[in-house]
Amino acid sequence: MTWFFLDIFLSWFPAVFLTGALALSAIFYFFKKISASKIFKLIIAVVSFRIVYAAALTFVQYYVWSQNELTKILARSPLGDGVFPSVFDFVFNSRLGYFLFYSYGRFWLSVFISIAAALVFYLFLRFLRKYRDRFFEEGEVELGFLTALIVGWPNFVIFVPMVFISVIIVSIFRRLFYGETYTTLGIPFLLAALTALLAGSRLIHFFRLEVLNI
Repeated sequence: MTWFFLDIFLSWFPAVFLTGALALSAIFYFFKKISASKIFKLIIAVVSFRIVYAAALTFVQYYVWSQNELTKILARSPLGDGVFPSVFDFVFNSRLGYFLFYSYGRFWLSVFISIAAALVFYLFLRFLRKYRDRFFEEGEVELGFLTALIVGWPNFVIFVPMVFISVIIVSIFRRLFYGETYTTLGIPFLLAALTALLAGSRLIHFFRLEVLNI
């Protein structure tokens, strides 16, 4: 029974936390309380969550494997030579080598890719703002970084095109109802992130991008 509730918690808690982070970002944005410092705190919170969650999954996986005589062998065996460059031998050829390799691919690789993808997106936004400042209000570059971290990998591949689609939709709406010519990227970031969180897995399946799943 304990493992049943733990499985539910581990399955649903990320969605709850990340949706909450996105909701808090939207509150900051729409109530004009957005600032680089507030967004930076949320960025730290999301990155910390992803790392702690991966660590928790790693711990649980080791505990489960160590409780069974068959899987205990996997938890306490080296990986073997030739899989990674020799510089990593002290890690993957250690007593926990196979387990560390399994945990890296199953729990940690997506964290590293999510952070790297969000960082590249942030640098792109910094570059874009330098030459097209009218697309951004204060804190929106950081908001873009945050929303990219929230959606993570592989939802990031849905998030990026949805940003551009959302820009078109919001621009048309503002032009028709408010007579505004320009649209900044804040609302499109939030809409794209919401779409990626709610429908990212379905869209990845629809476009046959399952190979990106880690």
